[in-house]
Amino acid sequence: MKNKYEVRDSSEQLIFSCNDFIECYDFLGTSGYYWYAFIGMSEQNINLIIDEEKYSIKNDQFADRFYGEFTVQKIIKSHDVLYAGLYFSGGMYKRGALALLKTASELEERVWLDMKGNLKLIYLSASYLKNGFPRTSDKDTVVIEGKYIQDYYAFFCELGHAFLGNFGYMGWNLPGVSDLLIDVARKDRTINIIWKDSDLAFKAIENTVPEGYQSISSDIVVELKEHCNVILE
Repeated sequence: MKNKYEVRDSSEQLIFSCNDFIECYDFLGTSGYYWYAFIGMSEQNINLIIDEEKYSIKNDQFADRFYGEFTVQKIIKSHDVLYAGLYFSGGMYKRGALALLKTASELEERVWLDMKGNLKLIYLSASYLKNGFPRTSDKDTVVIEGKYIQDYYAFFCELGHAFLGNFGYMGWNLPGVSDLLIDVARKDRTINIIWKDSDLAFKAIENTVPEGYQSISSDIVVELKEHCNVILE
């Protein structure tokens, strides 16, 4: 059962396991749910309850970080593949994160640069699935490259990269950053953050703050200074 995906019902009873879980391209443009494929299923005669039952899926490969709850909207069966229209609710998983982890090269720097706006949440979700919450940092100096911050979510991508490298995760919003900095910031010495091209980054952040969000660049700087020595360049 190692590294297999497990699907359980609301009473935690195992319904089936499968070798892979694929995020399908939504060419139908359906509203409210997306199509997925369960590959290599352990059971062939599966009767999932449409809409009324809440199921969960997890995979030990991600040390329990991949966990999602969903309801089933539609089902198509084909040999050992089950195609299902699923509606996910809550959790750290964002649709597309699994595909990104399968296709992105470990050596490719800043893969989020080709993602527009809130699509960067897929990269942040993938970063969390891959590496989880950081507990410490060996760096005395962290360099944030402002030229790579084209919008609000790009800041969180670049911050994780600055601290931890590719697929480094330091939160996807300001409260999350604050919580993780408490763990990462050293008690015995101060981490220096050098933020290059900061004015350029501030403008990009200010112009793309999601509707309903209160965080602005000055709030970000204040939060970073709570835990680190910040140098703006």
